[in-house]
Amino acid sequence: MGASRRGWRRGLWRHRDFLLLWSAQGISAVGSRVTRTALPMAAILVIGAGAFDLGLIAAAATLPGVLIAFAGGGWVDRHRRRPVLIGTDLVRAGALATIPLAAWAGMLSLPLLIAVAAVTGLARVLFELADHVYITDLVGRKRLLDANGKREALDSIAEISGPALGGALVAWLTAPFAIAVDAASFVVSALLVGRIEKREVSHAPQAATSVLADIRTGVASIWRLPPVRALFLATVMLTFVMSFMASLYTLYALTDLHLSPAQLGIAIGCGGIGGLAGAALAAPTAARFGARRTLLGALLVGAAMQVLIPLAPPVPAIAMMFLVGTQVIGDGALTVYMVNETTLRQRLLPPAALGRAAAAWQVANGVLTPIGALAGALLAEAIGMRPTLFALAAGLFAAALCLYAAGRTLRNVDSA
Repeated sequence: MGASRRGWRRGLWRHRDFLLLWSAQGISAVGSRVTRTALPMAAILVIGAGAFDLGLIAAAATLPGVLIAFAGGGWVDRHRRRPVLIGTDLVRAGALATIPLAAWAGMLSLPLLIAVAAVTGLARVLFELADHVYITDLVGRKRLLDANGKREALDSIAEISGPALGGALVAWLTAPFAIAVDAASFVVSALLVGRIEKREVSHAPQAATSVLADIRTGVASIWRLPPVRALFLATVMLTFVMSFMASLYTLYALTDLHLSPAQLGIAIGCGGIGGLAGAALAAPTAARFGARRTLLGALLVGAAMQVLIPLAPPVPAIAMMFLVGTQVIGDGALTVYMVNETTLRQRLLPPAALGRAAAAWQVANGVLTPIGALAGALLAEAIGMRPTLFALAAGLFAAALCLYAAGRTLRNVDSA
């Protein structure tokens, strides 16, 4: 008991620098969700944007970040990460501040909103890449699982609270001035990171290379390590099939299951509860069963719960139970998977290539997400909504099969 209590006292809740970074991560996560909510509202309410205009803003917020990820990963590997975290927060604050200023001057326009979406999207990607590497230096590899679990809990809270906060700020201040509050939040995040005292670990200096060379390094570092390769294949399969939900879930719930918008909102919100539970269980589950069994079990539970969605009957009260169960248990299981997957690759990949490997992961996910959404829509048109949702669950079982097939390579990851 005494040793356990001493270990708790030495835990991350007593780690000043981690708590500063964790707070900054949380503010950035909530701020990103507020931006995601308030920026389209500003476009609609102030300049009368239509569906195509909103599509341009959404594309600007995502595509440039995917395209720049490899260059960003190389930069993160070759430079100190804390200045990147501070700089990207300040860039987001400055870009967002132009919106209320332009609205006050009567000059708010669609091109400006697209430019702000692109700049903040690029800065978000660079922040995430730097954060992915910086946390390994800050807490050490043995405490990464705990740190990633706490980070994932913040993301779940941000996913629950961020859109609601954004909507409330828009109602209170109007959309442009709600974005001014969001800009201030990124300044606070930068100030918190600036107070971190620990110096970063110095790696051997690396000469600047081309983006193509960085791409090769990132992909090769993943592919040459069999456990990481298995994780990569499983995760991209998961990303691809879960992207079906972007084009199907709302339509299916409203038209096939006859849920009201309020009922659908409640069901989706329960996913945040599941994410919080999964973040809390990620480390204890891995400690009890080992990383390999935890990863496999989490994917299998997540896949099994996804089957409930196409099995839901078109009776709203009963369908709600099916969807809420999937959101709470399924999302919780997939959060357990993602926390352990992130931790393992941070531990197994060489520190000097961690940023470029993370960039490869991010590019793969960023490319497959819209492709998966389109593929899901086309498949639903061809074979129907429910069969497509069954195919989604089958894809998750296939992701688990990728890990099971790599059993020998994953047996020793618990000692990593």
